[in-house]
Amino acid sequence: MPGTAVPDPTLQRLSLYHCYLTELQRVAAPTEITSRALAEELELTEETVRRDLSFVGNFGKPGSGYDLEALMEALTGYLGLTPGPYPILMVGTAEMLGAMRTVFPAGLYGVKPTAYFSELPDDAGTVIDDITVRHLSDIPRIDPALGVNVALVACSPSWAQVALDLLGQAGVTGVLLLTPIIRLHVPEGMNITKLRMPCDIKSLACRCQVPLRRQAAE
Repeated sequence: MPGTAVPDPTLQRLSLYHCYLTELQRVAAPTEITSRALAEELELTEETVRRDLSFVGNFGKPGSGYDLEALMEALTGYLGLTPGPYPILMVGTAEMLGAMRTVFPAGLYGVKPTAYFSELPDDAGTVIDDITVRHLSDIPRIDPALGVNVALVACSPSWAQVALDLLGQAGVTGVLLLTPIIRLHVPEGMNITKLRMPCDIKSLACRCQVPLRRQAAE
């Protein structure tokens, strides 16, 4: 697999470059971009950008930078994304799945939801973007022809472990978990990225107290 030998921070930045360049392409960006421009826009150093992109290939031109289309093609291939929209599966209530279209307009970022599943039986049959929502228990019966390896899970905490187990049975190997669950069993062979909102809010609250603590100390 292309990305397995890359340090996690580098892999995160490569994904960031891909997202940023996707934005540039949407607004008719120049055909070339330099490491300095990338570094300035993303608040990184030029050395970091050049080192990260060296994992992808050696195709920058001294003095003129990178051909935008070639860089996007290289990043797309390295990250394991398909040439077209990358297919994902989404799990959550129909209300949540509908709301996600607003906060995460997937199509703008080269991602395409291909199947929706809900923990609520009454949601089954609801149609969102021409996709019929199915009950969560149907996950193992997803059509392999869809080629889905990654899922976004935003169900309630009580259903999170069930969803992960069913996704594992379906052969899904990557999950972006938005559900605020602290402890869970990760199915063998599955990679999980967790957004722990309660914990993140608490750590943010602590950082916001630092100036107040300094003033008190003075």
